[in-house]
Amino acid sequence: MSDSLNLTKFVGLLKAGVSLEQSIEQIGGADQSSKGLRYLLQVSIDSGSAVASELEFVAELFSSRERNMQRIEIAHASPKSTARLMLLLPLLILGMAEFLGWGVFASLTQRPIITVSIFLGLALLLISKVITSSLLKRAKPEESFLGFYLLGVALQISGGTNFYLAQSRAAAIYAGIFDGPPPQEELTVMEQVSELVEQKGARANELLRKQAKLMQEKTQQATELKIEQLGVKLMVPLGLGVLPAFVFLAIVPLMVTTLGAN
Repeated sequence: MSDSLNLTKFVGLLKAGVSLEQSIEQIGGADQSSKGLRYLLQVSIDSGSAVASELEFVAELFSSRERNMQRIEIAHASPKSTARLMLLLPLLILGMAEFLGWGVFASLTQRPIITVSIFLGLALLLISKVITSSLLKRAKPEESFLGFYLLGVALQISGGTNFYLAQSRAAAIYAGIFDGPPPQEELTVMEQVSELVEQKGARANELLRKQAKLMQEKTQQATELKIEQLGVKLMVPLGLGVLPAFVFLAIVPLMVTTLGAN
């Protein structure tokens, strides 16, 4: 079950009057596979109060996040498939020519130029594959938990914890789940929220939720931008590596074999 569905079920159980502990048990326990969900459940347990209204917003955020991640994964699949096809095309042409009886491989010992040509083509393909794999790996969508510390503090406050104590307790749970302190970007936002709360009496919960949502949206937009740029970047190894490899692996051997036969 996805994180958003688990949270939606969790919120429904809390609103139905089920205790926090029993609700967590009903969705499979606090030891979830997702670090983000595990963190929020641990914060809910620590706050010691039903935080259904706060978690309802978080469930909606999770749902939107999962939809965006699926869309990004689909967008990433297109350049990945194109690159794979382009890398295999020269080898497919060479194999097809051999299957049709052109006798390319039989001519390797008789015509050294074919051997050299195929060796160069394979070398170019290998270099292109390494560069392409590196580009695809950098643009691969990754799950981001930016903004979750802010959500944890909001949950603590909803449970009745003092604003400043909520920060330290949420940070301690964060360090235990994510093996490190909250990102500096979130700590900076927390300082700004603290100033607004002190100077203007702003509602911390609402500010923290909005900032967490903005952080998630920015992260997803950055990933989408990487994928859009990926299509352009892939033209370099495909254009400078695969196309010459196609010439060396397919055109040159076929031409030499045909001219030699004639």
